[in-house]
Amino acid sequence: MKLSYRLALVIAFLVQVGLVGWMIADRALLLANGRELRLAVVPVDPRDLFRGDYVTLSYAMSRLDSTELDGDDTFADDAPVYVALKQEDEAWQPMAIYTAPPAEGTWIRGTITDVRTKSGCSGNCAIYRADYNIEKFFVPEGTGRDLEKLRNDQRISVDVARGDDGRVALKRLLVDGEPRYDEPFL
Repeated sequence: MKLSYRLALVIAFLVQVGLVGWMIADRALLLANGRELRLAVVPVDPRDLFRGDYVTLSYAMSRLDSTELDGDDTFADDAPVYVALKQEDEAWQPMAIYTAPPAEGTWIRGTITDVRTKSGCSGNCAIYRADYNIEKFFVPEGTGRDLEKLRNDQRISVDVARGDDGRVALKRLLVDGEPRYDEPFL
C-alpha cells in the first residue's frame, strides 16, 4: 500500500513539473520562433495606469468598431476574435475582424471582453473590447511612471511575436522606435 501511495505522489509531482515546464517552453518557443510584428500603443484611462511594476497597454485593435472594419460583425462576450492586420508605416493596424481564422494574410487571435451597441446606429453595429494577453508590460521598479507619460504621448510601441495559431507574446517595448526593454524568454 505504501509503495502505490508513494508512486502516486511521484507521478503527481512529475505531472505538475511537466505542466510548468511545458508552459515555460511554449512561451520561449513563441518568443524565439514567432513572426515579429510592431504594434503602436494608444493611451489608457489614467485611473487604472500603474499597478506595481508594469505599464498598462492598449492598442488600436483593443477597441474594434464593426462599422469601420471588414469581416464579421456579431460577437459575444468571451468569444474568440481573429483580427486581420495591415502594415502602415512600421506598425500593424486592424483592417477586419472574424469569428474564425482567416485563410490568408497576417492576423492575431484575441478574446472579446465587452460588447457595446454603437449609439445612433441601426442594424448590426457594435464596439467590441478585445484582449490579446499583451496588455501589461513588466518594467524595472521605479520606471513605470515615466513610461506612462511616454505612453500617453504615444511615443511607445511594442514588438510582439506571433505564432501560427495567432497567439501573441510581448517581445520588447520601444520608445520613439528604439528598443528600451526586452521581455526575457523565461
